Amino acid sequence: MKPMSQIIALRDALRPHLRWHGARLSFVAAFLIALFQVKTVNLAERASAFVGKAQPESHYKRMQRFLSEFEMD
Repeated sequence: MKPMSQIIALRDALRPHLRWHGARLSFVAAFLIALFQVKTVNLAERASAFVGKAQPESHYKRMQRFLSEFEMD
């Protein structure tokens, strides 16, 4: 299965459980797929595994913005 179709399938599976808009669901799906591919929590490495036209730096900033909304121990 191609990476984009994996993201779409995961996004569709998450949709009934998370009442978020499409862009946020797509990001979470891409974030999880990247985690499975690179097997690290390092955001810089994970950013390189995202698919799409954006630069890895853009993906990195997007992950930072998303994660800034959550408190972590």
